[in-house]
Formats: sequence, structure tokens, C-alpha cells
Amino acid sequence: MNRSLILVTAAAAALALSACTSTPAPHNDAAPPSTTSASTQPPAVATEVVTQTVTNTPAAPAKPVIGSFGYGPLKLGMTLQQVMDTKLIGPDRTNGGETCTSHEILGTGQFVWVSKAKGLASITFSPAMSSDGVGVGATEAKLKAEYTNLEPIGPNYSYVAKADNNPAAKFVFGVLDGKVTAAFLTLNGQDCHN
Repeated sequence: MNRSLILVTAAAAALALSACTSTPAPHNDAAPPSTTSASTQPPAVATEVVTQTVTNTPAAPAKPVIGSFGYGPLKLGMTLQQVMDTKLIGPDRTNGGETCTSHEILGTGQFVWVSKAKGLASITFSPAMSSDGVGVGATEAKLKAEYTNLEPIGPNYSYVAKADNNPAAKFVFGVLDGKVTAAFLTLNGQDCHN
């Protein structure tokens, strides 16, 4: 609000207040006001207008986190169009793969696979994308401490864990020399990769 508008508003408020507190006109049957009064001026009115600009910084959007159903707004089973609409992924890295497309999750260095038949089929993740510090690059000890339901699998990966409350998905991990080299949240029976 500019200063001129504030001053005009303050002046209008002072006049309105003054009009409300001025001495009322005598009725026709009332005696004239006494001239012995100390003052015939209306009482002074003090008006002060204080303005303050408050700028609240908007809260940062919640950071997406990998979970049993997806990564933030990226949910397993979403169509390619729904995945694209999240604006969290880059262009197709497969040049229109026959069965699936693959896309980088922007700013993470991780990827999604979207099946033409099953929708969003698989999401890779790093420790920065998880609430528990597990993902590609974490230690095997950290993985075992956080995923107590791990079961050994092979031949291409090391462990699998059921996704809590989502019977349609699982977590798959590859480990080499004590480090997690692959971390996926994947639909059961996905058709994009081994």
C-alpha cells in the first residue's frame, strides 16, 4: 500500500471520528450553551495509522520419499501420461522402447521404467530419496538394519523384501563388496527389466 493512500485513509478516519465526537447541535427547546465554559472547541482527536508488511515465506514442498507405493507423486501402476504429468521425470532414454520406456527422475540420478502394459513398473532410489538412508550407495549393514524382512534371491540381485501394505510390489536390492549397487521398488511381475 503506498504512503499517499495511507495518509488519505488516516485523514478520512480522523474526520469521521471528529464528526462522531463533536458537540451536537442544540434542540430548539434547549437552552443555548453556556458561555462560561472553559472551551467551546471540540476535544482533540489523535489518530495514528500503523502499517506493517508481513512476508511469510511459503513452506517448501514436501520432499518426495520412496515408499511401498512409489516415490512422492510417482505411483506404481501410473500410465506414462500420468507419470509425465508429475513433471518429475525427463525424456525417454530408450527412444520408444518396444515394451517399456525409461526416464531419469530429475535431480536424483535415479530412474523409472514405465511398461506399456502395466504402467509405472519400477523405480530406482538412492539414500537421499528414502527416509531410512537406504538406496544405491548405502552399506549392506545399513540395508540389513532397516529391512529386517530381507530374503536372499538370485541370480541377478542379492535380496528382496515385501513392500509394507502393498502386496503388488517388492523392494529388490543388489549388493557387491558390502555396498548396495541396485535398489528398486518394483511391481511384482513387471516386464521392463530382469
